[in-house]
Amino acid sequence: MRTLLILALILGLCSVAPAAYAKRISYEQYAKKKPRLVLVLSVDQMRADYLTRFRTRFLPAKQKNGFPGGFQYLMSKGAYFPMGEYDVLQNMTGPGHAMILSGSYPYQMGIPLNDWFEPGRGPTYCVQDNASPVVTGGSKVPGLSPRNFLGSTLGDEIKNAGHPAKVVAVALKDRAAILLGGHRADLALWFDGKSLQWTTSRYYLPQGDLPSWIQKLSEKPRELKGQRYVWKANEKTTGLSISGDEAFERTTTFGSYESLGFPWGAELTIDTAIAATNELKLGQGVGPDVLAVSLSSHDYLAHQHGANSRELEEMTVAEDRLLSRLLGHLQKTIPGGLSQVAIALTADHGGPSAPAWLASQGMTAGDIDEDALLRASNEKLNAVFGKPKSGKSYLRFVSDLNFFLDPEVLTEKNLDPAKVQREALDFLVQTPGVLTGFTKSEHRLRLLPGGLFERQATHGFFPPRSGDIVLIPKPFFQSAGSPVSHQTGYAYDRTVPIILVASGIKAGVYPSRANVIDIAPTLSFLLGVLPPAMSEGRVLEEIFEETKAVAVKDPG
Repeated sequence: MRTLLILALILGLCSVAPAAYAKRISYEQYAKKKPRLVLVLSVDQMRADYLTRFRTRFLPAKQKNGFPGGFQYLMSKGAYFPMGEYDVLQNMTGPGHAMILSGSYPYQMGIPLNDWFEPGRGPTYCVQDNASPVVTGGSKVPGLSPRNFLGSTLGDEIKNAGHPAKVVAVALKDRAAILLGGHRADLALWFDGKSLQWTTSRYYLPQGDLPSWIQKLSEKPRELKGQRYVWKANEKTTGLSISGDEAFERTTTFGSYESLGFPWGAELTIDTAIAATNELKLGQGVGPDVLAVSLSSHDYLAHQHGANSRELEEMTVAEDRLLSRLLGHLQKTIPGGLSQVAIALTADHGGPSAPAWLASQGMTAGDIDEDALLRASNEKLNAVFGKPKSGKSYLRFVSDLNFFLDPEVLTEKNLDPAKVQREALDFLVQTPGVLTGFTKSEHRLRLLPGGLFERQATHGFFPPRSGDIVLIPKPFFQSAGSPVSHQTGYAYDRTVPIILVASGIKAGVYPSRANVIDIAPTLSFLLGVLPPAMSEGRVLEEIFEETKAVAVKDPG
């Protein structure tokens, strides 16, 4: 009798439970002509709240002349996720740009940091490739290419599917352009701050000759070099910037490193993106072509002033106008206008307020001196295991709180790496500002700090290139050396906007969870191509215009 009552209860619950529905779009909608151009925009170090805090100062979505605005156009016409996320332990430029169009985490695609140490290779930059010399020289490393990146990007997969597409990436930073472009990009362009020239490497131009249109782009920066550059901000402000609501005037010279962190740097980037669309006729062929643009100037400025500064407000407003110019150009030059363009906007990472300012407001914040820790740790290891006869150090390199052991020293001393790693970690976690950490051996055994840290460490750690010891700082602590830095998995570093605009995508503000690795598979679905090889993001199905809700039957 009891069994029958339980069965009746179960059947009763099933009879009143709401039916499950799967979203469906019509075949005609899915099979319709694909966009001529995919425009991918990354604003370097644009944390999520910039679009909400500074919204009142942006151009309207549609201007009086009929041309599109900038951020307001994207926010009103697209599927806008105000709180997109990077689910990794360390957020920075190289890994961020590698995730955007690959849909994969560093543990798969092999770019966990901007710089790391490799046995037999030494300190290594994330896009370093000595076999691909930079065309104009002047780079901090002999050559650059995407060869350290594993897997594929959206642009790679469009080409792998046989589409006659062109893929172009533009940024002041080489690593931003290279990692957005992927392996099969027709061109990745970046700006050489020493020669004041747009350049690339022989990976893209094997003959080593810059086309005349690229050379011409460098004429203006060179003509301006050394001239006085004044950046003024008037009294108009949102009132949400900590450096005050007063007008400011910042002065530098064109061509200086500082000038690239002024709106001029973003202007150079947009000018180059527009020139690329004209010269390569992007969006004017069968396509779908890809144009990826990263605004590096935002990051240069943020490292100096922090997320809440008046300078960053003015930079964001300037970028709004520049994006409007780019969108307006595409509207004029692409057959069908912006209706034939799919647009994705995000950032490669967020960023904190300046620790010095936070401390002045009563917050616990500060710097961690990595170089001092490297020296002190080596002294500790010398005391425990004995000083190496070779004169080398146990810990050879540190980058963004990743400490790298020298394997030659471990071999000389016949030491178990796990034991040395643990000894170093026990010493390092006593540092003020450090919360916890883990070693490479512990990662292999999944003996990681719990909760959010465990998941982020799993996603972001690539054993051949991540540190032997990884430290996790307390919130609002960072590596010393810059007034502001981003290198954590905390909300201020991981939270960025995500906006997708395309025909068939429902405009609106979406509170649902979205991860940056969802961008590539969603665009792949839109274009009808396979997602990138290592993609593990989801298609953001909620953003597509639904044809009909279809009841899903219980397969049991």
